[in-house]
Amino acid sequence: MARFIAQTDYDMQVKQEIIKLLTSPTDWFNSAKLVRAENTAISQIRNRIGRRYDCDQVFVEPADPDTRDPFIVTITIDIALYHLYSQTGSRDLPEHRSNRYQDAIDWLKDVGNGETDADLPVITNDDGEDYSDVRIWGREPIDHKY
Repeated sequence: MARFIAQTDYDMQVKQEIIKLLTSPTDWFNSAKLVRAENTAISQIRNRIGRRYDCDQVFVEPADPDTRDPFIVTITIDIALYHLYSQTGSRDLPEHRSNRYQDAIDWLKDVGNGETDADLPVITNDDGEDYSDVRIWGREPIDHKY
């Protein structure tokens, strides 16, 4: 089954020795812990930005050429690594992992609340127009001139 995060994506974020300690020394990329952490991270991101952005287009499997948003890949890994470290105990969590996780969550909150725009595909309606939660309505003006 294809996943959003490729094995090579982790090279920029964490050393192989560390991720093997957190998951499995033999087949770390396919370990249940890592898959669960990635799925949790993707779920968190979907819950935060899913009302404004089309997450089905955001979370596509790696392709050639890679069309995934690099920042979304980075914060997905940051959140997944935070969850992996959290399983070991709070004393073992490196401060930089905690900071990167908090930065990712803060950015997701800002994007989800509309305070920050992201270069992601927005949700569109059936006519291809951007979908918005904002509703503008009114009544016909009442004219009492007879």
